[in-house]
This record gives sequence, structure tokens and C-alpha cells, in this order.
Amino acid sequence: MGDWETILSSILNGASIIVGSCANLLIIVSFFVFNSARQPTELFLVSLSVADFLVCAVYQPLLIICFNHPDIIFNQPYMSSMAFFGFTLMTASMNGLLAVNFDRFVAIYLPYKYMTWITEVNTAVLISISWVISIATGILNLSTSPVVKVIAHLYTTIIIVLIPILYGAIYKEARKQARRIIDQSMAGARVLPNRRHLTDRATRGVGLVVITTLLCWLPLILFPAFLSNLKTDEEIHKAIWWCVTAGCVNSCINPFIYFYKFSKFRRNVGKLSQMIGINNVGGRFPININKHRVNPPISQDPNSVETARRGAWLVEEPVPEAT
Repeated sequence: MGDWETILSSILNGASIIVGSCANLLIIVSFFVFNSARQPTELFLVSLSVADFLVCAVYQPLLIICFNHPDIIFNQPYMSSMAFFGFTLMTASMNGLLAVNFDRFVAIYLPYKYMTWITEVNTAVLISISWVISIATGILNLSTSPVVKVIAHLYTTIIIVLIPILYGAIYKEARKQARRIIDQSMAGARVLPNRRHLTDRATRGVGLVVITTLLCWLPLILFPAFLSNLKTDEEIHKAIWWCVTAGCVNSCINPFIYFYKFSKFRRNVGKLSQMIGINNVGGRFPININKHRVNPPISQDPNSVETARRGAWLVEEPVPEAT
């Protein structure tokens, strides 16, 4: 491998390690420190953030060593460890995306079942199952049996194909429902809401995560189609490492999507930044975040308060454009 490739790969992966680890750690810590009421969608995204943190903090340092020491491909224990962590964390990311899309599917198609099905306990069970499956597929990938490896790869491939199809159906139905609500509520109004308000915030945020993840992992997904053009083991491993580097960039992007699309993550990171002494970062965080918070009346039905609180994730009120 040329010196310029080694330097470039080390810079890219090194920057990803620093930025991705810190950003994901901020999301994870701030969520568990400041969130007393945890929404299922948030829990699924935090689980995904844990996978992203492990990619940056554990897997990418191993990747840098591979770029700087190509002869390490002959070190079987090292390569097996790297393959285990890589396949496990990739599957964990895809399982996390599938779980988030399942959450949105129930919220959009079965809104009356959402409160009883997607509870905090059930969410924790789904997250635990997804991680167990991810670790199991990582172990299966180390098997010397070709059949076992095919099963592990087939599982991941099915998820990769299923995620965009599932999200496409969710997004289409969300727009249809939002359009119906807007037509009913804005009947007779001269000014109609902007198109960006036709779907709820959570669905739009999840969609952005899905799109960026699939784009970043696209080189690795398409890699088998170009495998026949590579002649030597060194060329094959080098191509795989570059494809994986592109995929790892996604682990840096996701926390910024959470920060941009989800106000609760933004507030939590702001509170944590103030706590550790980084006051008013970039002018985005007010000094007293809870200053304008209005508590519900004491006499209000607790069930209706809980329904309204969760419903805020599902429907975003249209904002008319200024005339």
C-alpha cells in the first residue's frame, strides 16, 4: 500500500475515532443523565448510537493498524477478532435501524396499539434481542463452515433489503395521514403549510438516518460485484478496508442527525455541555432551558397527558408560511 494511502486512511479513521466517539458519547450520556421519561423511538436511536460508539472506539483503531501494517492479514487471531467486531457491529447497526423502522411502522399503521405494544419494557426486550442476534451472527461469521457463513450473511442481506422497503411504506402512509389531517384542519384557509410539515419529526429524522446509513455502506454492499476484478489477497483486503472506512463514516454522522432532528437530544446535549462548563455552545443552548416550560394543570387526566406527550412524536402541527 502506498504511503499516501496509509496517511490518508489514518487521517480519515483517526478523525472519525475522535469525532464519532465524542459525539456518540455525548448523545448516550446526556440521554441517560437527563431523560426521566424515555420514548421508545429515543431508546432505539440510543441503542444505535451505542453501536456507532463501539465502531469508532473499538473497530476503527483496528482498521488503522491494518492500513499501517498490511502484513497483519497473515495474523489469523487478529483478523478473526477484527472480523468478529466488524460483522457484529454492522449487524447491530442494521438491527437498530430495523427496530427504529418497526417502531415507526406501529406508530403510523397501528397508532392505537402503539401505547400498549411499544412500552419501555418491550423496547428494552427488543433492543436486547437485537444485540444478542448481532453477537450470534458475529460468531457464526467466524465459522469454517461455508453454510454457516452463508446463513449469517443472508440474515444481514435480508435486513439491508428490508429496511428501505419498510421505510418507504412508512413514509408514504405518514404523508397520506398528515395530508388528511391538514386538509381537515386547514379547510378554508388561504395559506397552506409547507411540504416539510407533511410528516412528523420522528419519521423524517429516522428517514435521514436510514438514507445516510445505506449510502455510507453502499460501497461494502456492492463490493462482491467487483470482487472478480481483484487479483491478489492484498488488493482484496485493501479494497475491503476502504469500503469499511466509508461505512464507518456513518457512525460520525448519526449523532449530528439526532442533534439536528430531535429537540430532546439537542436539549440534553445542551444541558450536559453546561454541566461540564461549555456554556452556550454556538449560541444554540439557552442558559435556562426549562424557563419557558409550562406544566399541565394538576386536575388534568394523567392518561391524556401521557397520550399527548407521546403524540408529539407522531404529529407535528403545520406552520403556515408568512404572507
